Amino acid sequence: MYNLYFRKSQNNLITAVEKPFKNEEELEKYIIDSKEIFADIFILKRQIRAGTDIPDIIGVDKDNNIVIIENKNTQVTEDILPQILRYAVWAETNPDSIRAMWAEAKHRPEDIEIEWDNIDIRIIVLAPSIKLSVPRLLRKINYNVELIEVRCFVIGNKESILLNKLEAEPDTRTRSVKGLEVYDKEFYRQQRNSKSVEEFYRIVNEIDKIVKKKKMRLEIKFNKNYMGFKFGFPNVFGVEWLGTKSLGLFFMVSFENYKKIKRISPYNMEYNERWKQAKIRCDKNVNIKRLEKVYVMVYKIFIEK
Repeated sequence: MYNLYFRKSQNNLITAVEKPFKNEEELEKYIIDSKEIFADIFILKRQIRAGTDIPDIIGVDKDNNIVIIENKNTQVTEDILPQILRYAVWAETNPDSIRAMWAEAKHRPEDIEIEWDNIDIRIIVLAPSIKLSVPRLLRKINYNVELIEVRCFVIGNKESILLNKLEAEPDTRTRSVKGLEVYDKEFYRQQRNSKSVEEFYRIVNEIDKIVKKKKMRLEIKFNKNYMGFKFGFPNVFGVEWLGTKSLGLFFMVSFENYKKIKRISPYNMEYNERWKQAKIRCDKNVNIKRLEKVYVMVYKIFIEK
């Protein structure tokens, strides 16, 4: 049991008492209900047999990944590694099964187009505690695996969730096998229009200037179909590809907060309820500097939340 203490004022501390999840089912429900945590994932099925295993959640995301989420309510040790490999092999050898789940799914998001002949695997492991040796050993596995420690705390009469994403240690040795994809300019040039790639990076740099100017504690993360400014694990805002040429800006806000930022936006803004995103389509008239107030407001909303 952990207690966290937050300073409210100079002589006033607020106690946050840990509230452990009763079981894996409660953890799974909490994760699914907290849609902002995995806002980029569309869930297809829960508790489906995959060979000898039963993954907790199977879905797809905007980066053309089959996503498998495994929830553990105990400390994760090295024993998880063979299970991860079995999940990955099953997903690679049974894409038709997952494609059928996609075809049967109701309310499929219109902005996800799956390239089934070029799909990748993404595995997420959630647990209250993960042994430090696990991320060290992950460098031996050439799959996209995310290890996330998740804990629930009660602050006053409100519940808050604490996420800690553990990064796999890089392997400095030269290896002949293919590693994870590197999303850089060369990658995007192979996938997108060359002039649009330059525009993509120009927009990213303009937003980054605002982030640094306002001292926002965010890091840049490039992905296959978008770039996100992240606060720890979740995205706060970013730039996404809408095709091979078109670009868009997105802001992770609730619908109520969308109405607030829309009022101060100099450009037309729409809302995607499924992904909890406010969106602006980029064209030659969009000036990122004029959106500074929007970025500041979205950041403040996120920090306060």
